[in-house]
Amino acid sequence: MRSGLIFFTCTALCLFIAYHAYFFIMPSVEINNQSGQLLTRVEVTLPNNNLVFDNIEPSQSMRIHHSTEQADGEYHYQVRLSSGKQIKGSCGYVTHGQYMKVLTISIDGDHKLHCVE
Repeated sequence: MRSGLIFFTCTALCLFIAYHAYFFIMPSVEINNQSGQLLTRVEVTLPNNNLVFDNIEPSQSMRIHHSTEQADGEYHYQVRLSSGKQIKGSCGYVTHGQYMKVLTISIDGDHKLHCVE
């Protein structure tokens, strides 16, 4: 009985660590809304993926992890604010097999985007 409890505890702990390690290792895109208004939709296009963020409130952030199976290329974004204004552009560079990378796109109060890799 005791050995079964120890086995269960060790298995649960290993699964917990593996789950969090996965999210630490996988690349992601984070949107940081400092615009003062709702971001109704943000689309970030990678060579092999399309990431869609909906309804990011002011002073909030949202992150989506994506596959490492990417062709080399740029991140392209399209941001739609609640005022109806749209912002399009590209920033950063993605490569095949890239791990632990976080691209942070911040939208400021002047509706300018800043990208940090």
